[in-house]
Amino acid sequence: MELEEEKSIEIERGGLREPLLERNWRRNTTSQLAIVGANLSPIESLDYEIIENDLFKQDWRSRTKGEIFQYVCLKWALVLLIGLSTGLVGFFNNLAVENIAGFKLLLANNLMLQDK
Repeated sequence: MELEEEKSIEIERGGLREPLLERNWRRNTTSQLAIVGANLSPIESLDYEIIENDLFKQDWRSRTKGEIFQYVCLKWALVLLIGLSTGLVGFFNNLAVENIAGFKLLLANNLMLQDK
C-alpha cells in the first residue's frame, strides 16, 4: 500500500519525466589526454597510426623509391588476396547451403510421393 502511494506522489511531482542520467554525466577523457589542445570526446577512439621512432624513420629514409613502391604494391596485393579469399569463402558457403537445401527438398518430395 505504501509503495503505491509513493509511486503516485512521484508521478504527481513529475519524477518520471526527468531523465535517469544527465546528458553529460560521464565523459571518457583517457584517450585524448596525451594530445595537448585536443577536444575531449565522449567516444574513445583507437589509434591505428604507425608508431614512429628514430629507428623506424631511419629505416624508411634508407629505402629507395623502388623498395617503397614494392612495399606498397605488396601491401595492396595482400589486401586483394584477403578480400578475394573472404569472397570465395562466402560464395562456397552459399553454394553448399543451396545444395543441401535442394537435396532436402528432393528427399522430402520423394518421401511424400512414396506414401501417396
